[in-house]
Amino acid sequence: MIRTRITEMLGIKYPIIQSGMSNASFPPLVAAVCNAGGLGILGAQAFRANEVREAIKQIRDLTDKPFGVNFPPYHPDAEQVLDIMIEEKVAVASYGRGNPQRIIERTKPYGIINLPTMGAVRHAIRAEKDGADAIILQGTEGGGHASYVATTVLLPKVVDAVKLPVVAAGGFCDGRGLVAALAFGAEGIAMGTRFIVTKESTVHDNIKQRFIRASENDTIITDKVTGMRCRALKNNFTDLVETKGGGLSFFKAIPAARAMSKEFGVPAWKILRSGMAMKEAYEMEFSKLSQIPFSTDRSRAALVNGDEEMGFMPCGQVCGRIADIPTVKELMERIAAEAEEILDRITPKIKAAL
Repeated sequence: MIRTRITEMLGIKYPIIQSGMSNASFPPLVAAVCNAGGLGILGAQAFRANEVREAIKQIRDLTDKPFGVNFPPYHPDAEQVLDIMIEEKVAVASYGRGNPQRIIERTKPYGIINLPTMGAVRHAIRAEKDGADAIILQGTEGGGHASYVATTVLLPKVVDAVKLPVVAAGGFCDGRGLVAALAFGAEGIAMGTRFIVTKESTVHDNIKQRFIRASENDTIITDKVTGMRCRALKNNFTDLVETKGGGLSFFKAIPAARAMSKEFGVPAWKILRSGMAMKEAYEMEFSKLSQIPFSTDRSRAALVNGDEEMGFMPCGQVCGRIADIPTVKELMERIAAEAEEILDRITPKIKAAL
């Protein structure tokens, strides 16, 4: 069995983490990953605070294993979400770029592990200085918000730059990938797209089949949907937003803030404050904040309702290597068995060559 610093830290059987994906990482998938020996992470980016608590309770009904909650530092309900995570004794806090200082300060005294996702060397170094416990490092191959650099180049640079355990993400789906990540110095892998295409995933069957049919050439990186670089499957929707040009106007930011205020059930000033924090964290134009409610709606249309052509489908290039819909347990055991077989096969050869 492969044991690393990340398996010891998280108390998991396999060094495999399920990425916290908005509109995809719901309780059934999270619990299935935990029960199969990995770390499941709830994607709570678009949840209200009370919905986060309810989802945590649903996960607890399905597993007694540790799990994480993913939400952005600029979430308008961030303080309430942190209160809930502390009260519910969630094991892992997962988040992306932004200022995580208050997350770390609030959670560390309660033994909550901070596991941010980063896409650049400088962000990984900053996360270590801020007090993160480990880092998920996602290269440009990954689905969702994308780095500029391939995992094979970025991963060893980050491993050399920090002392924290690093988990590799972006392009992983099997045992070969796990072994490669370990060879580069990672302590495990994180997968999003591969876990979407499993039986316990609540993502609509239309979208699972679309992922299976897709090749590695069928994704696109666009900043016209979320306001930031985001990798997704090409369809009529991405064609439309890409041909529109400069995205949505600055003047749509105010009605968009009102829409988000209604969506989260919080005052508009909280939305604007979180929007400004997001603008600074992601170095994005203020006008692009107006795209956030729109992107959440289009993602839900695809992943939840199954709209293949006018929905938004975040997806990694690894879709070109996915050909089946296993249970999470079958997938995890297959990855572990393949990785162990490869290590058993190559270790004597490496020793003989030394």
